[in-house]
Amino acid sequence: MSVVERTAVSPLDRQTVASRATSGVWLGAVAAVLVMRLPMGFLLFLIVPWVIPAVQTRFPSRLRVAPLAAVEVCCMVASGVAVTLFHPSLLADTGNSAFIMLAVIGTTLVVFRSAEPGRTARQVLSGLYWGAILVWLIGMGEIVTGIKLLPLLYPEANTLGAVSKSRWIVTATYPNYNDYGVVMAMLFTAVLARLWFNPRGGAIRLGRLFVLVTCLAMILIGGSRGALLGCICAVILLFVLNVRRLHTAAMGVRAFFWGGALVLVLGAGLWTSPYVQDHSTAERGTIMANALSMTLSDPVALLLGYGSLSEYQARASALFGGVLMDPHNLLLEIILRYGVIAMILFVVCWLWILVRGFLPRRPAADWQTAFGLTVVMLFPALGVVPSSTLRYHVTWLYLVAASCITAETVAANGTGRPVLAPDPDAEAHTKRSAGGPGTA
Repeated sequence: MSVVERTAVSPLDRQTVASRATSGVWLGAVAAVLVMRLPMGFLLFLIVPWVIPAVQTRFPSRLRVAPLAAVEVCCMVASGVAVTLFHPSLLADTGNSAFIMLAVIGTTLVVFRSAEPGRTARQVLSGLYWGAILVWLIGMGEIVTGIKLLPLLYPEANTLGAVSKSRWIVTATYPNYNDYGVVMAMLFTAVLARLWFNPRGGAIRLGRLFVLVTCLAMILIGGSRGALLGCICAVILLFVLNVRRLHTAAMGVRAFFWGGALVLVLGAGLWTSPYVQDHSTAERGTIMANALSMTLSDPVALLLGYGSLSEYQARASALFGGVLMDPHNLLLEIILRYGVIAMILFVVCWLWILVRGFLPRRPAADWQTAFGLTVVMLFPALGVVPSSTLRYHVTWLYLVAASCITAETVAANGTGRPVLAPDPDAEAHTKRSAGGPGTA
């Protein structure tokens, strides 16, 4: 665009450009803050998405995401009714499930009502990536200096002994190494996606390989089996995406069927092995049995949830005493927070992303898409690692971004045009490949 053309931009065009540039940047910054678990992170998550539409132009969305909308509406209604009618003491608690869904719905509206929803979704994923990079840097700093943040941030944490005894077991800003391991598994997925879908040479490639190897090393040393499984599955899923990107006819329905059958057989064998079936696994089974027992005996809780995780824990403590009752399971946690209908709709939304976003013959080719779709596909593996997955809120951000990109893919495939990802890094790489200017 020439200087004359730039000066001739209309006010509406300037509003469009500002909306493209700003809304995704703000949401990406909030996403990074949530990953880093900085103070006031949730308040920013709650407020910023509702401030953005008030100060920027809103655009009608051409994308249709009925599965995501159904999940969010159901969660909002269920948690709102549960808090208002059955747990009114939670009304002033910003940690109740209704406030969380208010933040999620605000984020969804910003993404889908922006000038370029796909670009905004990718900026959210970039924010999640950079937040994980900063968490990784904190963990590396703990290893180098030997100074651990866990005693300062969570002096009552039950992992304090193990973390204090070993220089190599770190948690950064997280309360235990399992939760930290999940963040490292997500970062591992993002870095591998950048290596394959946004390749660079020289120092940048070496730096990415270093992050990749150290993420895997910290997961192995910490002993998080779920996070390790997530890394293995991420390699397989990204390999599938990359092959289908390069060879559209490769890995069709038959390959998917036999590959899925092989994964089920190997998974069943691993599940029955001593590596998995230990005291921790048995304890999680007891937690699930007790949680389902108390929820099935209360029809209101089964349909609407308990209004907040703290309310569920208080009820569980009254029934079972001081035993550990954290969910340790994403689907169970959705039932406890929002009810069984919300859990079913969440699974439907996940399947929709799998079928319409991950499996199409013409997948989007940028690294953010590969990263976001793969992490959502990893929910069944990563969702059983932390004691509570939803308390970190990033699960919803991944779901919103992946749903937007899936809807974009569906719309593009319906018109027969390729999905064009607005990735500045990919554009710069293309210019360098053609001999044009570009930076590393």
